[in-house]
Amino acid sequence: MMKRSLLAVAVTAITAQAAYAAPFMPMDARGLAMGNTGVASAKRAHAPAYNPSLLSQGHENDDFALLFPQLGVTAADEEELADEAELISDVIFPAFEAAIEGAGVSAGLDANLDTLTVRIGELETAIGTGNVAQINTANNNLSLALNDVDSDLTLTQSSISDLTNSLNSISGSPLSARLGLGGALAIPSKKFAAAVSISGTANVSARVDFSPEDSRLLNSYVPAAQGYIDRTEAVSQLIDTSTSDNNLTIQEASDLNDAVNDLQSYSYSTPGDDPIVIFQNGALSDTASDPDLKSTVDVVVAAVADVAISFSREFDIKGEKVAIGITPKLQKISTFHYVDEVDGFEDVDEDTLKDTQKDYTKFNLDIGASYRLGDSGKWMVGVVGKNLLGGSFDYETITVNGKTYEGSVELNPQFRAGVAYNGEWTSVAFDLDLVENDPVAFEAPTQFAAVGVELDVFSFMQLRAGYRTNLSASDASVASIGLGLSPFGVHLDIAAMANPSKPEKEAGIALETGFYF
Repeated sequence: MMKRSLLAVAVTAITAQAAYAAPFMPMDARGLAMGNTGVASAKRAHAPAYNPSLLSQGHENDDFALLFPQLGVTAADEEELADEAELISDVIFPAFEAAIEGAGVSAGLDANLDTLTVRIGELETAIGTGNVAQINTANNNLSLALNDVDSDLTLTQSSISDLTNSLNSISGSPLSARLGLGGALAIPSKKFAAAVSISGTANVSARVDFSPEDSRLLNSYVPAAQGYIDRTEAVSQLIDTSTSDNNLTIQEASDLNDAVNDLQSYSYSTPGDDPIVIFQNGALSDTASDPDLKSTVDVVVAAVADVAISFSREFDIKGEKVAIGITPKLQKISTFHYVDEVDGFEDVDEDTLKDTQKDYTKFNLDIGASYRLGDSGKWMVGVVGKNLLGGSFDYETITVNGKTYEGSVELNPQFRAGVAYNGEWTSVAFDLDLVENDPVAFEAPTQFAAVGVELDVFSFMQLRAGYRTNLSASDASVASIGLGLSPFGVHLDIAAMANPSKPEKEAGIALETGFYF
């Protein structure tokens, strides 16, 4: 009998293994609340993550700042895979299963085909007696069984169409998420500023690959059964013709016996170079009754840990004050790769992923510059280049069902510019990615444009809001809000973001604690 092979359940399960592309998006609560802006608006301990030159853009009386911990997580379902997977799991796959195995008052296609095979055997016995009455009775019972199979076949076709359409719609669609942890200690200064920062991000990229073999298998049930029905109906009509005069000649009996024997040996295989047997000797094959599905789940994980030291100084360039900052950093990059048939995905565990771990150590570099505009100095422009030395990191090659899954995670340079107005109680910022950022594996690339605002209420409470859109993908915008409390130099910040039209497409939260003196 057809078993529930976790086809839909495995698709839903990868929401727990979600992934996110590698955008320019530090995981701090203030920046996230303001649309992930910060190249011209980040303050003190936030500066190393956005633009190290901002360490030299603070006030003269700024002392030091400490941020720890910084925590953030985002999740994105770009193609609404999770909703479709839930529909498959709760509705579509059970309907397909019921059509094959039966449910409620329906016996199911498999059981009705078994009944039809029994009726054909009874017909063969009746033909052997040569008794026209017995043959006609057996033929009438055969016709009733045919009607039951015909009825179930319509239901089966509908359920298979729903299932294959849904699986095709989500095949290759990525799920995405990102987890970040960080902290920083900053000593701002016009003449010589410095900061030490640590950060870790885990990016996981996952998708389902609906294999052509499974598609051929699912789409062959109905043609296989229909071929059996057509041949059975032809035999039934031949009996009606042969017994119309209530007499059966020896030749007619021999012809009927040959037709039944041919029917009992009926087989059907999928088209293609590597055919799959669906129907064999008048019954569903073992492959069709208990299929070994070839569709796979492919998961790529990239974890990056940074230990960085930032330096900044303000320079006088032809009478203009320009701050320049640099962040050399040591990175550890770990890649993981997991591929398995959907039937086995439920069994994946931490040890399975660790078996594919590859570790790399990389030296990298961020450089930024910023400049105050206007007599009041409240306008700021900034530009930064991150991970300027780049890097490419292979993940484990895995072969499943003869297909090889391989690739690498690219840590390409990122460039962003920003402009901000920093007033006494109001800050407004706009950031723009100057290049398109590649994803970890399966997601859409990112090129963000973002705007954010912060209202400082009596230097005690900060209200924040922002909006960010991805210029490289449609319907990929998020709106964000946040709240900060800063009594006596102690900061507590929290932020949340979501796609304004469909929060399930992308959402995230972040929080941090800090001390500003």
